[in-house]
Amino acid sequence: MESTNMVTETYAKDRFLVIKIPEVLNLTSNIDDLETVVNDLLEKNQVHIALHFADGSYLCSSSGAVLVRCWENIKERNGTLALLNVNQDIKDFLAIIDFDSLIKTCNSENELESLVTES
Repeated sequence: MESTNMVTETYAKDRFLVIKIPEVLNLTSNIDDLETVVNDLLEKNQVHIALHFADGSYLCSSSGAVLVRCWENIKERNGTLALLNVNQDIKDFLAIIDFDSLIKTCNSENELESLVTES
């Protein structure tokens, strides 16, 4: 199976940088590039990062591993990782890997800033 680069767009929302992933993630999605994007942002001292998923996305074990590594790298910098536009499949996946209490989820971008003050 051929690997392709994940297409993302980024924009600022309060103290967060939002990484929008317009591609619907599924079992064949390769999000390895996300870790590089996050690490590049951390090098630029952007420590509050939100991932905005496309409608209908879900995570599998390989994408979950990338997500966990991103969370670990962000936590090392005392930052915050939040997920936006999270459907029930993604919430269930986070619960299965016991990360539902560690990775914050938001229904809207307006909730992001409150996560920084909570941490």
